[in-house]
Amino acid sequence: MKFFMLVTVLTYIWLPMAQAEETPLLPTIKVMAESELREEVGFIPFQQDKTVRKVLQHKIMKNEQDIQNFVVDGSIREIDYQPIAAKPDMSQLSPALQQYVLAVATGLQSSDPTTGLFTMLKQFGIDRSNVDGMRSGTVKLNLDPNLLQQLKDNNWQIK
Repeated sequence: MKFFMLVTVLTYIWLPMAQAEETPLLPTIKVMAESELREEVGFIPFQQDKTVRKVLQHKIMKNEQDIQNFVVDGSIREIDYQPIAAKPDMSQLSPALQQYVLAVATGLQSSDPTTGLFTMLKQFGIDRSNVDGMRSGTVKLNLDPNLLQQLKDNNWQIK
């Protein structure tokens, strides 16, 4: 019985030792220069898969033919990207005020929109020569009472 116990104990001690010696090695990543990699792997020529190449060529040709054979639906006649703006009705304005509004609008639509702004400010004595004084806040405005009365007569709101 003692012998059997001794063999059992030795077996239990030896068994884990035998298993510990047989651990598998895991793959590792090794940093190599290109020349070292070529030495280890060797030269591998490029191998092109001909069936994949034919399938890709066929798909490209089909896409090109689809683009070339595209047909526009005949039901679409005309597309308006920007609607035509309605012309303003200035018949209720006096002829002088109509000319003034057209001069301001023409100035604003020109290549230099400040022309329209200075046309508006001309009534208040502001032009290109004294605009620098306005930036510093030193310009005085002298309002013409006739202009104010004309604006009131044409239903302009003055505050």
